[in-house]
Amino acid sequence: MTGGDSVMQFGNFNIGVVKNQGPVDQRAAHEQMINAVLALRTRVSEADRAVLDDSLGIIDTDGPVDGQRFRQALGSIGGVAALLGAAGAPVVEAINAVMEAFGLR
Repeated sequence: MTGGDSVMQFGNFNIGVVKNQGPVDQRAAHEQMINAVLALRTRVSEADRAVLDDSLGIIDTDGPVDGQRFRQALGSIGGVAALLGAAGAPVVEAINAVMEAFGLR
């Protein structure tokens, strides 16, 4: 593998490596993540939905957001998504793309 490669595996029998993946567009990554969270929102309990809504309130803004609060919101969303296993995988992938795009890794 070389720099810029990305490997993600969910489930069994996955084959493949994304080669030479370029930089991620911040706006596109952010929008993709929000859409994934909104789709996931309908599949979680009321308590988890409240966590997602609070976190979306922090990250879904046009104004400046404190980096630490942004990262904590991503962690909260990722925690809910991880609890759902395969159903939450698209959200986890989207969070990883946002973290890469915003240099939070």
